Amino acid sequence: MPKADLSFLFNAVNASVSCHATSQELACLFPYLDKSGEYLYSRGFTLENVLASEAAVERAIQIVEGSLRRGKPAPCVSSQELEAAAARLAVYIVAASANSYVLRRFADSQSKIFTFRVRNTPGIQSFECKAEIAADLGIETALTHDIIKGSILAVTHPLAIRWIYYVKYAPQDPDWSMINRPVVKGWVLLRIDDFERILEEAYEARILRLASREDVGYIAGVLGKMDKISALLERLRSYRPIAARAAPAGETPPCMASILESLKRGENLPHVARFAITAYLLRQGWDVDRIVDLFRSAPDFNERITRYQVQHIAGQAGGRKEYSVPSCETMNSWGLCPTNLGCGVKNPVQYGRRRDSATVKENRA
Repeated sequence: MPKADLSFLFNAVNASVSCHATSQELACLFPYLDKSGEYLYSRGFTLENVLASEAAVERAIQIVEGSLRRGKPAPCVSSQELEAAAARLAVYIVAASANSYVLRRFADSQSKIFTFRVRNTPGIQSFECKAEIAADLGIETALTHDIIKGSILAVTHPLAIRWIYYVKYAPQDPDWSMINRPVVKGWVLLRIDDFERILEEAYEARILRLASREDVGYIAGVLGKMDKISALLERLRSYRPIAARAAPAGETPPCMASILESLKRGENLPHVARFAITAYLLRQGWDVDRIVDLFRSAPDFNERITRYQVQHIAGQAGGRKEYSVPSCETMNSWGLCPTNLGCGVKNPVQYGRRRDSATVKENRA
């Protein structure tokens, strides 16, 4: 059987020079970095010998199942190489399931673990270390003080990335519009938490790229011959998001219907879409529990956070301000209006009333 290694297009072969962590520790913490794949390959880890390790296979299965349950990240204290190899194997198990919802949920969960570790692991908190991680993810990064000298921005926004990567990885949210960020000579200057959020998106994209390798079909065939993994694959293939309960057909404006359809498909919605559909459904008389249930199909669903956010929009938490449904112009500016303001109303809540009014006029005529 031909060998299939666990690395993927590794470019930066040198050990870390900016992070106070060994290559072994970094591979355990961030197994989907190119540098981690190269380290494992240099240590002799191939698909064959990882599959031959019962401990690695068992741990890979635990990582997959934990991602679906939103389990807590395991500390990288012992068996670091095995942990890293198992994480790489977990990606291929998920890819072999050919279930896009499972893959999105896995990638989202692993990217959240990445951010937790980036923000909380001693030894990798220097700006230089985080810039090195960004470089591994293919993001051109610089220290702000090397771009602009003597500016307070070098303190408040210590890291910068080229605008093309900002556009590629910034969340789809008006607050992340580049017009709201300081830009100098093509560099977008970022606060450290925003920089880490960009890295999270890039890390998720890396996982999805790993799962789309050309040899995934071959790997799936190999995995399917192992009883434990085969049984898991059967479960993963039948794994579906909880069906989202939509509003009555024919009464929902196209923008909200589109968001509901995305939820049904288990897609990861941008913040503005979640806010809009929540405000709209509250206006339609849905209670908090029903809306929370609607979001259970989201790959990154967390009941505690979702419930608080819905209550906040309903005026039951936080500042106790009840939020209005965004206007059609706002929805269009957010890229959420599929008709490009073609419904003839100014706010989605008017959609049903406008249709009813038109029907009454037609009957009178």
